[in-house]
Amino acid sequence: MIGIFLEPNKQLKKIIIKWKKNLKKKNIKGKFINHPPHSTIFLANIRNKKKLFSVLEKNIANFNQFKITINKTSVFKNDLFTGGDTIYLNIKKNKKLLLLQKKISNNLIPLVDKKSKDVKFKNNLLDRSQKKYGFPFVGNHWIPHFTIGSVKNFIEMNDYKIFRKLKINLKNEINKISIWEIIGNKHIKLKEIKLGTKN
Repeated sequence: MIGIFLEPNKQLKKIIIKWKKNLKKKNIKGKFINHPPHSTIFLANIRNKKKLFSVLEKNIANFNQFKITINKTSVFKNDLFTGGDTIYLNIKKNKKLLLLQKKISNNLIPLVDKKSKDVKFKNNLLDRSQKKYGFPFVGNHWIPHFTIGSVKNFIEMNDYKIFRKLKINLKNEINKISIWEIIGNKHIKLKEIKLGTKN
C-alpha cells in the first residue's frame, strides 16, 4: 500500500504527538496511535513505485506551494473504517489542497492496482471514487485532516471533552508531499517531492 501524505510543521506536529502520547500513557488501545503524524491525500495499491515517483515529480513540479489552516478539533464518530471514534485536527477546506489531491489522483489512475478498485461501498460518493481512483476519498466529500488515533467509545471518555474544547488555529506551509510504503502499522518514507515555488 502506498500513501501520499502532507506532513505537519513543528508546532502542529507537537500537538499531534502530545495527544498520541496522552492516549498511550493511559493504555488506551486504538488504531493509528503509533502512526507518524500526517494527513493522507491519497492511499492505494500501486503497481510500479519507480514510475510513481517520475509521474508525481513531473506533474506537481509546477504546482505552487500554499498554506493550509488547521482550525478545530473533531471526531469521526463510529468510523466505518475503524469501528472506533477517530480523533483528528481539521484542515479548513482549501481549493488548492483539493486541486492538489485531484491532480495526484488523476495522474495515478493508470498505476493503481485494479483489485484496489473492486472494493465496494454503500455510499455512492465513496463507491464512485473507489472505482475511479482506488481510494474512496477523492473529491469534495474528502474531509482533510491530521489523524491522532481511533479509539472505541472515545466520545464517552473525559479526554473527549478536553479535546473538543481545545482552541486551535494554525497555519501550515505546504511545500512538499511525502510518499510512504505502508505494511500493516509500519510506515516507511520512500521519498519527498517538493512543490513548485511562486515566481
